[in-house]
Amino acid sequence: CNKPIPFPACSLTLVSSPHLARSYHHLFPIMPFKEFASKSSIDECCFACRVPLLPESDELVLQCSKCNKIFCTKCDSFIHETLHNCPGCEILENNSEKT
Repeated sequence: CNKPIPFPACSLTLVSSPHLARSYHHLFPIMPFKEFASKSSIDECCFACRVPLLPESDELVLQCSKCNKIFCTKCDSFIHETLHNCPGCEILENNSEKT
């Protein structure tokens, strides 16, 4: 049986679970990250790629408002355009499920 197809009795569209999983991120897009407020106090690395974020560089530093992890612009683009999930939020969510 090929999917997606309309169900004959009620015309609702039947989809396979992989198809649904691939389209899920379009239903609940990740919120844009905010510019990190106090760049002069950065003493950290990008949470995703672990590249040091230097206060003296001109690179934009972004922060997830949900988990408060900070990211470089390259990882921000990758998260929003490809991954569709914040790694910091996913780790927090997985840790809360274990307890």
